[in-house]
Amino acid sequence: MRLVSTAVPALALALASGGARAARCTAIDTTIATTLSPCSAHNPSPTVGLCTVGTVYSGALAGTTSFAAATFTPTHVETVFHYTGNLIIWTRAGTLTIRDRGVLDMGKGAYFEFQNVVAGTGAFAGAKGMLTSQGQFSGASFSGSITGKVCRPSRHHDHPGRHHDGDDEDDSAGAEDSATE
Repeated sequence: MRLVSTAVPALALALASGGARAARCTAIDTTIATTLSPCSAHNPSPTVGLCTVGTVYSGALAGTTSFAAATFTPTHVETVFHYTGNLIIWTRAGTLTIRDRGVLDMGKGAYFEFQNVVAGTGAFAGAKGMLTSQGQFSGASFSGSITGKVCRPSRHHDHPGRHHDGDDEDDSAGAEDSATE
């Protein structure tokens, strides 16, 4: 399963971003932990009522999270559900909004998600990217990993002559610098 979680985002990002050379990309490989929570006004789940809050522990996405399910659909397997929703991550450098599509197997206590970056603020303004998340579910808690890439458009104030190859391994310092400019 680990092979799928790293290969799919890389392939999707390569296909979707023809102008990747003009972007500053940050590799993401971190952990996340969330718990079920009442939905809130900043991330509502009006029809499903399934929400979580949590923490991303390290890297460019270190911060707090809020997830709100938009759909939660049973499958032909009694304990397996498909879901969609929005994950918002608040970091020191800005906010990232991610559209999730996932599978939750309540019988095995496991989940897997494809995550598409759809919006950002601060250093993440204009960000795009594909991530995956997978992990365990126990009672009201989820714990797992997030891997993939988040790419931000190059800005006019980037260093002239610096070649952005679209694969800055850890551009989190740049994200924090951009948020303060």
